[in-house]
Amino acid sequence: MSEQANYSAVLFDMGGVLLDMANAASLPEGKLDWRGRQALLAYLRRRGAKVDLEDLDELLFQPWRERYEQRYQLGREADWRIHFKRLRHELGVRSHDLTLLSTWFAPYSEQVTAMPSARPVVSTLAGRGISLGIVSNVPLPGRLYEGILAHYGLLEPFATRRFSYDEGSRKPSPSMVRSALAILGVPPSRAMMVGDRRAMDVAAGRAAGVTTVWLAGDDDDGPEPDAEIRDLPELLRLL
Repeated sequence: MSEQANYSAVLFDMGGVLLDMANAASLPEGKLDWRGRQALLAYLRRRGAKVDLEDLDELLFQPWRERYEQRYQLGREADWRIHFKRLRHELGVRSHDLTLLSTWFAPYSEQVTAMPSARPVVSTLAGRGISLGIVSNVPLPGRLYEGILAHYGLLEPFATRRFSYDEGSRKPSPSMVRSALAILGVPPSRAMMVGDRRAMDVAAGRAAGVTTVWLAGDDDDGPEPDAEIRDLPELLRLL
């Protein structure tokens, strides 16, 4: 990595870099999944639906999970819309997809926290006039995660947020990296991608032609990064 490089944009992965997502899947699992289902069940019953947990699993969660398990092969996230359409038809209720997802997501979202150094590092970069973006694989609409980012003061500094669920493409495809750079108006030669997964973040960045920085951790299977850091503040010395 050239010490003379002049970077004008930094793209960040979200989970494990900006936010501690509470689990590797970045969605409700275990007790938090159960609490979310209970909340969704109560919401639907208040709207007059005759429904139990088994109905929710059969109509919504089980068919979605089957598609979710194919995300790596398909290169895109599993779409919730067809499953919510089925749920509304069978139960005779009217409600927006995002409202239903938010109800299930809420108990989990309360457990997601900002990484300790994320806000000061992001603020420092923004103060230097560096354009910032988020490029993240997520299994749910980006608006749900943007609410968490906003809560921790980590939304406004990012001029663009590319989430795989909304974009129809997942890293290691370079599509979201290229899309973010196009919005920022920055060429790959002046951009940097920071992530904690070499097989996803580093691979996507390399394919897009940007400088890659790996926030070292357990996800070390993948291409070599241009630079490696042990904690996020080390990034400031690379810019």
